[in-house]
Amino acid sequence: MLETILYAVGFFIFTIFLQWLLHKVRKNHNQGNSAIWVGSGAIIVICVMGLMTKNVDYFAALLGFIVGDEVGKQAGWQ
Repeated sequence: MLETILYAVGFFIFTIFLQWLLHKVRKNHNQGNSAIWVGSGAIIVICVMGLMTKNVDYFAALLGFIVGDEVGKQAGWQ
């Protein structure tokens, strides 16, 4: 159970940090079709990785990513 929580919290923090960093490095161009580490493309990759490795913890990571992605949208980083 602790591992599942760590996956969710870890992906949440990683997603927020990466979106903030790319927002700063790419000079506010981490938006639209050229955005990196946002949206449904990243969600599909995480799901496929979870299915391929048969690791249920990836789906907890997916929840953390989705929440982090929404926080990034609200902050204007994507």
